[in-house]
Amino acid sequence: MEQVLFHDNYVIAVLVLLWGLCFCRNLLESFTACVRVLDKCAEQDLCCIAPCLAVFRHSGCGEVLRQAVVMFCFLQPAVFCVLYVVNKADGRYSSVILHNVELNSSSLSYVRDNSTAPRPPATVSAVNTVELDYVLVVLPFSLMVSATSLLWVHCINIGALGADTTWDADMPDAVYVYEAVYFIEVWTMNVASIAVMASERSVLEVYYAAATLSLVLFYVMAQARASVEYSTAEQFVSILVTVVFAGILLPLWLDMLQAACAAAVGVAVVHGSVVFVLAVFHSLARGQASAGQVLLVRVGCTMLVCVAHISVYAVGRNGSCQ
Repeated sequence: MEQVLFHDNYVIAVLVLLWGLCFCRNLLESFTACVRVLDKCAEQDLCCIAPCLAVFRHSGCGEVLRQAVVMFCFLQPAVFCVLYVVNKADGRYSSVILHNVELNSSSLSYVRDNSTAPRPPATVSAVNTVELDYVLVVLPFSLMVSATSLLWVHCINIGALGADTTWDADMPDAVYVYEAVYFIEVWTMNVASIAVMASERSVLEVYYAAATLSLVLFYVMAQARASVEYSTAEQFVSILVTVVFAGILLPLWLDMLQAACAAAVGVAVVHGSVVFVLAVFHSLARGQASAGQVLLVRVGCTMLVCVAHISVYAVGRNGSCQ
């Protein structure tokens, strides 16, 4: 079995990348705001929570929460790197096994007549198996979470997005850049989550399942900008396409699930719930939702998936799948 492991050099590369992104003005402003609030809170009597809450109210609870969310999303790669170091020291391992099976064509016999003579069973000529380190599976997703967090903060700071901005086809160009990067984040989320929940399956199964699910979500999310003035026929076609894809993906999802692994089931439940929420919300938006609502749903779903992967990696996936 071939092993693809996450090495210490990769940790250095990820931290150097994050260090470079730290010079982004938007991130520095978020970090400074968090430090300023925490500094004010530390000056109060920490034995009583009331003075600290007064500081939060004075600073604006919504702003404090937003800055905390930004920092949480941006530091996702660093969180997995820290967990990698801790797990390595404690001897906890998490990995995903994928394979590719090749049949021996010479063992296959096609029906050529009405003979009922038993035919020899088909044999396998090769089984190519690869064991991927858990961090390598989720690291692309965590990096895209960092990138999208910087982009939506940038859109807010330049005035392209606001809490009451209508999410429709007339959004500024900066929002389209965020949208394109968010689509990549959704694709990496699907790849990581499906690979974790469908360990021991074929590489092609994981690839095509993730690609198909991503295309469905891309289609639904693009429809969120559409006008409510769609004709009845167009709305019916849109709903029909979504239902057909859902009917195809659900049995595949159930068949690929590694039901004997508690970690795989947990990730699958969270991922399935997130996909459902994203699909339903964007289907109902129809150019009427506000940017604040869209970001709330998207960032909230992203954080749920992040917490699920962090939890599984922290406790060790392999230990729950024995």
